[in-house]
Amino acid sequence: MRATPLLPRPDPQKRLRAEAADWLVRIAADPALQHDPAFRRWLDGGEERVRAFSDARLAWTIAGEVGGEVMATAPSAPAHRHGRHRAGGGWLRPVAAGLALGAFALAGLWLDMVRPDLRLRMMADHVALPGPAQSLALPDGTKTVLDGGSALDYAEDGATRRVALRSGAAYFDVENDGRPFSVRLGGHEVRVHGTRFEVRDCGGCMLVTLEEGSVEILGQHRQSLTFLQPGQQARIPASAASPVVATVDVPGALSWREGRYTFYDASLREVTGVLQRHGAGAILFASEALASRPITGSINLSDPETELKALSEAMGFRILTLPGASLLM
Repeated sequence: MRATPLLPRPDPQKRLRAEAADWLVRIAADPALQHDPAFRRWLDGGEERVRAFSDARLAWTIAGEVGGEVMATAPSAPAHRHGRHRAGGGWLRPVAAGLALGAFALAGLWLDMVRPDLRLRMMADHVALPGPAQSLALPDGTKTVLDGGSALDYAEDGATRRVALRSGAAYFDVENDGRPFSVRLGGHEVRVHGTRFEVRDCGGCMLVTLEEGSVEILGQHRQSLTFLQPGQQARIPASAASPVVATVDVPGALSWREGRYTFYDASLREVTGVLQRHGAGAILFASEALASRPITGSINLSDPETELKALSEAMGFRILTLPGASLLM
């Protein structure tokens, strides 16, 4: 007798979070829906639904000022609803259209937080999916390792080659064809002439590690900030006038290419940013003080969720699971 294949069991918590998020998006666009009998029946279905909706609402609050601005401009329905309306729908048609637009806008904001790689895949030249680092060759022959969840653009002409790192981290083994090669991140730029190095977005700053050759780092006004020698690493905070240069263990600093991330006195935001790119989902902070706490150590990038739990135990913060994200408290 032919065996019946076993199907994966549905995840009731995942479905519950999705329902809560759906109600929240609709209510954010039309606050009157919080009194809708259908929503009240759903909410009265048990304590787990109340908790899921509360977590989803907290997630929207953390989503920030942009979400608040969209909610403030989203059209709302009249406060009092009646069982009857005139033929043709009357005001219901424009209101329904406005609510749909508002809901889509709010859903888009949340999607950008929990899956930023989706927008990057539509906009960037090269995108690595969340997870392990991926190798690629640029059109000029430069060998590149793009960290999980990272993205870059590439452009060249007869005189120059230019890379814009949109997010994450990238390692470059530059093909020396006589043309200058540069990498931009934010307002800063790294210029090279045939070398091996990494550029990393470290959460409000840029990190440059040089393995071989030499690089020049330029500031936001195109002024020269520093030159690096092999074995040196420069950290350039967005608010600082000059980089902080230190000698580092290069194999350790570049170990993310093999699935392990080593960090020294890095902020928790920087470390969790790496975990996000490797599949831990969006990670939010309840306070700036927690996000800025320094930490030294290393993490295994093959199991980011387990590493996040280990960090919570070591640093004493709590993890609240939200729809598509984790809130650190």
